[in-house]
Amino acid sequence: MRLLVLNYEYPPLGGGGGVTCRNTATALAKRHEVHVLTSQGPGLSPREVIDGVHVWRAPIFGRSQRAVASIVSMLLYHPAAKKLGAELCREHAFDLVASWFAAPSGVPGRALARQFDLPHAVLMMGGDVYDPTKWYAAQSNPLLGRLVGSILQSADLRIAPSTDIAVRARELHGVTEPIEVVPFGVDPEPFAPCSRAELGMAEDAVHVVSCARLVRRKNFATLVAAIAEVDDPLVHLTLLGDGPERDNLAAQAKQLGIADRVHFAGFISGERKHQYLAASDMFVLASEHEGFGLVYLEAMHVGLPVIAAKIGGQTDFLVEGETGMLIDGGQVQPLKAAIRRLAGDPELRRRLGARNVEIAKGLDIAASALRYERLFMATIAASRFAGASAAASSNGAVT
Repeated sequence: MRLLVLNYEYPPLGGGGGVTCRNTATALAKRHEVHVLTSQGPGLSPREVIDGVHVWRAPIFGRSQRAVASIVSMLLYHPAAKKLGAELCREHAFDLVASWFAAPSGVPGRALARQFDLPHAVLMMGGDVYDPTKWYAAQSNPLLGRLVGSILQSADLRIAPSTDIAVRARELHGVTEPIEVVPFGVDPEPFAPCSRAELGMAEDAVHVVSCARLVRRKNFATLVAAIAEVDDPLVHLTLLGDGPERDNLAAQAKQLGIADRVHFAGFISGERKHQYLAASDMFVLASEHEGFGLVYLEAMHVGLPVIAAKIGGQTDFLVEGETGMLIDGGQVQPLKAAIRRLAGDPELRRRLGARNVEIAKGLDIAASALRYERLFMATIAASRFAGASAAASSNGAVT
């Protein structure tokens, strides 16, 4: 099977959607030929082969940061990816076009699939279907909403990472065609153990850790406020990642008088991220919405209890009282209470963390990639059968 995968973000660009694309592409590349068509980013080569995956980066303007894309860069991805994608389709006999994100990736993905008569799979990531924090998001912008609905409805295969996203695709964008739900998977990356002292973390503190792009949807302002409300000098917060909200969050921590307890690790390597996770006591990410939340699985793999919002894709695998706590997102008091409870109960943290390790083992990248593989191959087979049937009918009509 030869796959052309389109994703405007591919590591080191972007966040969870790019990471799951890389993980899946790498797993599939062990048995198939996989080409990923993504965006050019600061300091990145136009073409690389990474872990067996052929990575092509379309030249675009308007992207100055690796962590987040601008509206301009997302709009320009369509013509740039369509042009480079057409060259790749002429050079390689692809069997299927797979678009990570209904938009913007699905726009050139659908165009290429139609141009070269290939089946088209659309893999929804979350924010492409629903994002409550952006005025231009698909559920708020009629033009984008119609485009997303059209791309999903016209696809030969639709895959959502969670029940939440599948339901929203149907309710918000009128998708009546079948939607397959395939949860993301993650394998724990090997990393060298690291002491708190080596990471600059206070040895005797209770460490709350969170990992995501520092954007408004992740609700970090509420988390910083909750840390201040806990009012315990031994409860510290470490934010892993970077983004446009960093300066605002640092100013908020200073204003609340907790700048010495809120730490910004910035954009770090995968190994460093896992070292911070392993050295912490609990993981908290109470976003306004997550389509799935890959970082929850990463935290679970190292045995951390998880505090998250009770709405979103993460509710497919996070359970109140079993994996941690599910709270009302966007509110300081429930978040403060959850942090305070876990901070004061080491045995509860240990029990929840041990359970999370077991749950995370069942959500690995191998199982996820195998489900993608089977769906892709079934879609290819159905497309070929339909093509052969059409050709036979046409020949019969002529004779």
